[in-house]
Amino acid sequence: MLMSKFAAVAALGVALFPTSCEGQPEIIPYVHFGSAAVMFLILAYFCYVFYKRAMAKGYPEAKLRASIYVLCGIVIIAAMLIMVFDKVTGRVLSSRILSLVFQCERAALVAFGISWLTASKVLPVLTRSDERFSPLGTGATTQ
Repeated sequence: MLMSKFAAVAALGVALFPTSCEGQPEIIPYVHFGSAAVMFLILAYFCYVFYKRAMAKGYPEAKLRASIYVLCGIVIIAAMLIMVFDKVTGRVLSSRILSLVFQCERAALVAFGISWLTASKVLPVLTRSDERFSPLGTGATTQ
């Protein structure tokens, strides 16, 4: 719970302190970048936590979910590393790839969304019937 609160505060930092754009300066330099880094690291950590929980269960559906969590975590970390590499190298990638930072942020957020949906236990292929969440409460438990 505490990590989700930190991620929420970091998301506020991302929203309230935008980067410079079209001649508008950054309000406080590096707050957006630092907030985004914290937020994405926490989202990657959540993928790791989901992975550990799924692996502890040991049955096939849980192992499939664990694989999805690993893939999503890798996408989040890779997106962050690409953005850091681009920054360190003087924007060598973003000078060739249109909207690189946006594309990396989008990939990381979509990856986390997929892991969160997977963790929700509503998808039949990824959950056993005894663990599946149903808002109607029919035929499944809400563990």
